[in-house]
Amino acid sequence: MTALLAIASALIIGGSDFSGGIATRGDSTFRVTVWAQLWSGLTALALVWVVSSSSIATYDIIGGALAGLSGSFSFVCFYAALSRGSMSVIAPTTAVVGAVVPAIVGLARGESLGLSATVGIMIAVLAIVLVTNSTDDSRTDSRALALAVVAGLGFSIFFIALAGTHDEAGLWPLVIARIVSVPVVMITAMATVGSVIPKSNRSRRLAAYTGITEMLANVLLLLALRRGPLAVAAVFGSLYPVSTVVLAWVFLRERLNAKQIVGACLAVAALALVAA
Repeated sequence: MTALLAIASALIIGGSDFSGGIATRGDSTFRVTVWAQLWSGLTALALVWVVSSSSIATYDIIGGALAGLSGSFSFVCFYAALSRGSMSVIAPTTAVVGAVVPAIVGLARGESLGLSATVGIMIAVLAIVLVTNSTDDSRTDSRALALAVVAGLGFSIFFIALAGTHDEAGLWPLVIARIVSVPVVMITAMATVGSVIPKSNRSRRLAAYTGITEMLANVLLLLALRRGPLAVAAVFGSLYPVSTVVLAWVFLRERLNAKQIVGACLAVAALALVAA
């Protein structure tokens, strides 16, 4: 069940990332992030009453707040990376980093990953090297790749923080995450670009769709993190590049060179091995 919930989350978040990346190509990354986070928060408030909750412990509040801070920072970095580079390169890079770090943390906590997971981690490192080997420097520069890695580290913290929340808290940690993240991204947007609302109707619609689907995916991911090992949930939850890359190929006609194709395949194989 853990893997199925995480995979469902990944498929949804892949489409969410695609729409968010498109929105940032027509507007400010900060405005798009604020609008997406607002809609994500509204979705969380609507869904919080669907999943029963009996009590909220201190760590549920801390974990939700930490997830909100790391998640908002990560999305800004991720959308900025998508606006500067190829989706087919950025998404797998962020995914591998976001999967491997929680797996290592899970191992440190006593989770047994086995030989296949160890091999998977090594393959993941090779995949990062290959998938970031772009011959089209105008599409994906070093800054975009650096932002993708930082976003992956931030998503790792997001996984780890939510993994420690309790079933009794229901979806309230996700609500707390948005209560914390929305003011942060709003202040950042005001200080950086002077406004928080995307200028075009298209960007607003795409950002709203991004926020709604992102929260739906987060709900599934939270349930996966609570029902199984951190390594399994984080790794399967990081399979979102599959849908992102397919959408980029279908709608944007993005192409990969031979090394990137091999790297993308190895990234998927590494995620599967780590979760085996």
